[in-house]
Amino acid sequence: MKKKLFLLFSFFCLTHINATIYAQTVGAPQGETLTKRTETLPQLDATTDYPDITSQAIILIFLALLPFFVILLTSFLKMVIALTLLRNALGVQQTPPNQVINGIALILSIYVMYPTGLQMWNDAKHVVEKKGVPKELFSAPTAAVALDMLNASKEPLREFLIANARKEHIRGFVKLADKTFPKEAIETLKPTDFIIVVPAFITTQIKAAFEIGVLIYLPFFVIDIVTSNILLAMQMMMLSPLSIALPIKLLLIVLIDGWTVLLQGLVLSFNQT
Repeated sequence: MKKKLFLLFSFFCLTHINATIYAQTVGAPQGETLTKRTETLPQLDATTDYPDITSQAIILIFLALLPFFVILLTSFLKMVIALTLLRNALGVQQTPPNQVINGIALILSIYVMYPTGLQMWNDAKHVVEKKGVPKELFSAPTAAVALDMLNASKEPLREFLIANARKEHIRGFVKLADKTFPKEAIETLKPTDFIIVVPAFITTQIKAAFEIGVLIYLPFFVIDIVTSNILLAMQMMMLSPLSIALPIKLLLIVLIDGWTVLLQGLVLSFNQT
């Protein structure tokens, strides 16, 4: 019992001594540290240019829609459809995989769009030289500079879209606008406006891609028919025609260098302004 009381008394003394030492040695510097930290905080005033909610929303919406613009307003759409149709015609399932096909289409799109992109940059760089690059990304000056650059560089893109859109598709969307748009919008509507040119370009690219797909599928369809008839004539119904036709298709692609022919044909199918 005495031993327990002695241990309890010792623990109480040690706790009291530690609390006293901590209060004497740490309490004062802690207050000084808080004072120094408070003094080093930046002083905020009303003249500071803070990003507003509207500018942030505009920039974020533009960044979110940028991938869709790259897909739909460049040569990417037709290329990725044609490459996917070639893979499906071969019957090799996921070889090459989707990431590879998208990567090939993206690289070729950069190659095709380089002259147009260079013209757009030459038209827009004077805006940057005149107004400079804003320090804050999400701010009103940044949104204003971005809009000015878009307005200055839109004409080369418009010319590219018109050059690669079929005239009948442009006329079709103009007639469709006469039936669906308000009268006020129809009075100022032109066939070269983006609201007409963009859907006409997309329709043209999809149609052209499927036309290429028909030309790709025809020789492989003939190979499938011939292989199936030969196996049927030899009474080999248990053997899958695909297992025989696939090596023949791959051999045909290798002999004629099919991937190179297709990629070069896709690049040359676009008209440059």
